[in-house]
Amino acid sequence: MQSESAAGNTAAPVQLNVRASAQEQLAGVERALYSEHYSEVSLEDKSKVSAAINRIRTRLGEHDSVEQTTPQAQTDILNDQSVVNTILSRAHADSRMVCRRERATGSNRPERVCLTVAQRRKMQEDSKEGLRRFQHTNR
Repeated sequence: MQSESAAGNTAAPVQLNVRASAQEQLAGVERALYSEHYSEVSLEDKSKVSAAINRIRTRLGEHDSVEQTTPQAQTDILNDQSVVNTILSRAHADSRMVCRRERATGSNRPERVCLTVAQRRKMQEDSKEGLRRFQHTNR
């Protein structure tokens, strides 16, 4: 393993701020959710975000901003906003592409290997689990 560098996906994560133009932001979050920048979002998390966005839309109704809704609706909307922002922030970090120059076994020629943070974490966890199973069966 030689050098490590971050590539792509360096922009800040998409955040929902329903105090601004709510309908435009909700549409923007939905577009971002299905883009490559959020490729590591699980189906479960995507459905949580979609459900929260639908609840926000329902509570907003015909209003343009959160301030025009009832106090209870404002609280519910802000709670759903928090859910959306938490999932998107976590997913943005996991979807970040990291490239390394690695030498294959038996070769002096380094190759560029690019994986997302989540893919690297999964590979590491799978390797640990495989080693643990191997050690357990060879006792």
